Amino acid sequence: MKKSKLFIVAILLSIINCSAQFTFVHITDLHVSDAISLLGNYDNNAVMFQCYIKHFANLNPKPAFIVATGDITNIGNSSPYGMYPTLTQYLFPGTIINPGIGAYFIDSTQTIPIYFTPGNHDYYSTLIPPATGTTLNYYPLYMAPDTDYALTLNMAVIVFLRSGYDDNRPFLQDPNIANPEGSGLSIAQCNWLRNVLSSSGSKRKIIVMHHPPVDAVGTNADGTPFTGGVWDAPDGSILNNRTTFLNICDSNKVDIVLAGHVHQNVVANRAGNVVSENWPDNTRYVQTSAAFQGSYRIITVDSAFVTVSPPNLCCTTTYDNELSNSINISVYPNPTSGTIEVRSEKLEVRSIEIYNLLGEKVYSSIINSQSSIIDLDAPNGIYLLKIKTDQGIANKKIVISKITNP
Repeated sequence: MKKSKLFIVAILLSIINCSAQFTFVHITDLHVSDAISLLGNYDNNAVMFQCYIKHFANLNPKPAFIVATGDITNIGNSSPYGMYPTLTQYLFPGTIINPGIGAYFIDSTQTIPIYFTPGNHDYYSTLIPPATGTTLNYYPLYMAPDTDYALTLNMAVIVFLRSGYDDNRPFLQDPNIANPEGSGLSIAQCNWLRNVLSSSGSKRKIIVMHHPPVDAVGTNADGTPFTGGVWDAPDGSILNNRTTFLNICDSNKVDIVLAGHVHQNVVANRAGNVVSENWPDNTRYVQTSAAFQGSYRIITVDSAFVTVSPPNLCCTTTYDNELSNSINISVYPNPTSGTIEVRSEKLEVRSIEIYNLLGEKVYSSIINSQSSIIDLDAPNGIYLLKIKTDQGIANKKIVISKITNP
């Protein structure tokens, strides 16, 4: 990474008095692609991105800004310019070269800025290991300067931190390769962060970064239990200066740390214990599931507290239809008495999981075939199907309606 000098960008977003509250939206793991990549989960041609930025622009109350915490594209270092123009063409004023911090807006009237920080995928040049580098070739050219920065909005300071690239440690040191840690923070970053927070007085303090400093098992975007595996609080977190960072949060009374990376929703304390969104006792480490699955949170800030909404979903019908059309997944009959066929015309279905509306898994099977017949012995009701393929995950709903004799 080029060694640009760390700095603070103080922006007065609107003229408000110090006690007035404001809201902003947290999204993460956009994974926008331009159809080059054929592996992993991603938002092909920014279909989801186009949908949810329109949704955010029409929220009431109107958000002061949007924060996007990393994995902005699926392969950020892909030649010749990553996948960023696939995304920025839908922002205002459009694709620009070497944009400044806060140069993009989600609305044509340019009243709702969107702020970015990079994630591990922004360092990727390929999705085939070894995929990652240590430099951001195209991110500063198309998104924002590759540096840490802070925004001040009267009663609050919002700090944006780079949490680094995938740390390619030996398997014996990190056997959970599906949830890699970020390289972490430097001493210079920690010193800068400490100075920013300590000089912010009684302001509410919010940190946004890609990797979660504390990990815990939560839920998927659709509310079903997360099954990707979280071994302990540091899993998928940051390697360098993690404890120092947690100590800085404690000593400066940071309200919340917003992150993503793991593609799940969860809120934890420093020890990795799950707590409520608005746990009052100390710093809350908040994860939001992936934006390409429609997840977002609304953060409300006033002089007394920072309120975190439960995870929200938007545009899921649009995304489900786009994904299902791209891989021709069908589920029929629907409604059903219990027997259904899942079929994909182009790709193999790798696995199918079915959940009831309480989030309880009622069926799970490894398929590795283009079709499967399922006999689901379950009560009448609505059920959620999570269908995994090589191209992504399709979420379907079915209705079980058994005819009973009077």
